[in-house]
Amino acid sequence: MISPTTDTTHTSLAQLFSQQIHGMQVQAIEIPLFQRDYAQGRTSPQVRQIRERFITSLYDALDSTKGIDLDFVFGDVVEREQGVEKIPTLLPLDGQQRLTTLFLLHCYLAWGIPETKDTPQTWHAFSYSTRPGARDFCEYLSKCRPDMTFETVSKWLKDQTDYLPTWKHDPTIQGMLNMLDALHARYKTTSQEKWRMHWERLTDSSHPAIRFHLLPIKAKTEDNTLYVKMNSRGRPLTDFENFKADLEALLRTQTVISSEARSEFAHKIDTVWTDLFWAYRDNENLQRQYQEGRSLVDDQFMRYLRFLFEVRAWWRGLPVYQGYSDLDALKALSESLLGNTTLDSHKDILRDPRTDLEWIEQAMDVWLEKSADGVRVPKAIAELFTQLFTRDPVDTTTPLRIFRDFGDAPVGVDLFHACSVLYGTGPWKLPHTVLFYGVLQGLMAGVPSTEFHLRLRLLRNLIEASRSEIRADSTRNNMKALLAEVDAIMAGQPLSGVKTFNQVQVRNELAKQALLEVQPSLAGTLHKLEDHEVLRGSLTAFDLSPTQDVATFINRATQFANLFNQSFQLVSAALLAKGNEGRGYDRGTGYRFTYLGAPRQSGLWEDHWRIRYNEPVHPSSAALMALLDDMAAGRSLKEIIEAFLSSSATAKDWRYYIAKYEVMRGENLEFSGNYVIGPDHGYSVCMPKTDSCDNRSNHHDAYLLALVEAAGPEAHKQIENQSWPRCFPGNEDNLRHIKLRRSGLKIRCTENGWEFSELPSDPALRGKFDEIAIKHSQQGALCGVPQQNGIDTVDRVEYGAAMLRDLIAAGL
Repeated sequence: MISPTTDTTHTSLAQLFSQQIHGMQVQAIEIPLFQRDYAQGRTSPQVRQIRERFITSLYDALDSTKGIDLDFVFGDVVEREQGVEKIPTLLPLDGQQRLTTLFLLHCYLAWGIPETKDTPQTWHAFSYSTRPGARDFCEYLSKCRPDMTFETVSKWLKDQTDYLPTWKHDPTIQGMLNMLDALHARYKTTSQEKWRMHWERLTDSSHPAIRFHLLPIKAKTEDNTLYVKMNSRGRPLTDFENFKADLEALLRTQTVISSEARSEFAHKIDTVWTDLFWAYRDNENLQRQYQEGRSLVDDQFMRYLRFLFEVRAWWRGLPVYQGYSDLDALKALSESLLGNTTLDSHKDILRDPRTDLEWIEQAMDVWLEKSADGVRVPKAIAELFTQLFTRDPVDTTTPLRIFRDFGDAPVGVDLFHACSVLYGTGPWKLPHTVLFYGVLQGLMAGVPSTEFHLRLRLLRNLIEASRSEIRADSTRNNMKALLAEVDAIMAGQPLSGVKTFNQVQVRNELAKQALLEVQPSLAGTLHKLEDHEVLRGSLTAFDLSPTQDVATFINRATQFANLFNQSFQLVSAALLAKGNEGRGYDRGTGYRFTYLGAPRQSGLWEDHWRIRYNEPVHPSSAALMALLDDMAAGRSLKEIIEAFLSSSATAKDWRYYIAKYEVMRGENLEFSGNYVIGPDHGYSVCMPKTDSCDNRSNHHDAYLLALVEAAGPEAHKQIENQSWPRCFPGNEDNLRHIKLRRSGLKIRCTENGWEFSELPSDPALRGKFDEIAIKHSQQGALCGVPQQNGIDTVDRVEYGAAMLRDLIAAGL
């Protein structure tokens, strides 16, 4: 049997010979009899590609200050008789390939360093027990000094009298020769200076560039079960198979984990848990995976297991490093989660009595069920998720509508499938992690179906509102707190303990609960309203007072769906008609930045309907409720807008003009729905492309757009401004003109009307201009718009457009 030691040594090959292991100082390394031949030197295209990548990684590590870590090497240190002496010798159980490559790298670089000639090196004590020839060849390499001008190292070695003809039949020796030739191909053009630098970095006694973790495993018998299991299939192990073997070895070091638990875990990871992923295997890539020496389900299993390890690490507040490959992440996380030896280090009894291993095991078993004959088999996982979730608008509130997709990945709503193929990649985001974790916790706790759906709905709402709070970066990492709150939510605990998710949404959820306690019949209506594309769980713009009229709430919920089934253009105008002034902030120029509705982008509307922390009431709530009530009374949006525009009580300020003119609401424009509106009555309005109005991008002038549009198609052709209509750079208080192509006449919108500049100098053109100016009662350079108390009494767009048409018709 194999017994563990907890002393892990971080070392290089050269340093290893000064290390104390099991109270003995290592003086030699011997590859045991049961190890296979040196596989990294094989000649297959796949191995050649792997070899070249590995050499590049080693070269780059020696060429930089960062270095490289080659992970774990498992082995035992025993005393081997050598003559009359007993030599403490490391027998690697796993890591033979890497150790052999490091030995060859030391040999090769040493051949190019003059002072190493005829100088015994500690790392020379490296040999193979697999075949006597391999052992002799290692000794041969440590004593020779090849001529580095040869095209290949192997040719020089084979030409020497000490090279034995029988060695050509030894696959390990041939593999070593191939590796030496590959190293030579990489280094033969390297300068002597760099060669020496690499040698010094390789053999540095304090900070070597290439290191590994030596995990001693004490072999009390000649039982090589672990190794046989790792290598019994007649092909190189996959990366994941190596990891599973390493994980089993790591678990053997844990005295707090019973042997029965370790055996059960090891059995299931190779059997029933692997079966979970067969239904999701990528059939198009089966042949490619097989040719690459990968299991058909390795990638899927690794990603799901990585998800489990990472959420458990976050749950415990352990570091989770981003940017790792799945395999590297699993290695690091298994050590941090399972590498401790005390019971307290494996669980947090106050939050969860399960050890980390027990939680991971349960999170795998939750997808299994017993068949009729009592055998554990995979559940119908895809069907389970279709009962939980949908991405489509539905009439019922179960399954629950979720809004976060995975780009073009065809995984639907099956989060288990999505996790197994996408976790750790771009399409999978942290909100997916939080939601999937909630599903897992609910399933593992056996939450009844009805409650399960309600708790997932609550969790979805909080996730959708918590874009700033769901973070796990170097600046801010909330995952430990968030996962603890998911535990509480899925356990049905009160919301008062939820402090990390978006607190505005928490208050909104509490308001919903208060409403449903008084009016439980509204549950279906409220839930369906939450599922709307532009609300996504947030009802912060709605009246949720428990004493409100039930019929009014139902009518408003119904009309909201009708509202956003129509043109967003009309929605913006109708809200303006009911008094909406948007949400925004005052700028230092005296202008106000505000959002009034994007013409096409529903995501911007969704953001708008979420109340902010500093808003006691949603600024558009009153207008929205009034609009929905009008719609419930049978009035169409066009009727509501027309009534606003035609009313004598409506001031012809910026709200009137934006409501009236589609082009000022971004019709046929790339427009975000944001405006920068001038002081007083807003007769200066910028329409930025995004959420800023500065020198970073040009913007539209809303009144000039409306003027030219109202003047007709010919007016657009006569505008000289390059890139019209989004042609105005700079901040909102910069002067903005349109310039007529033929005359050079400039026009801009001012508080009092339309101002003209650059009047024609040509007498004939000037005469035409003066005639038109008199016709339209223009005084000097200003075509003034009739006003009362600074507010237009006639439509300035129509007023100016008539004059512009005359100017163009006159050839100006």
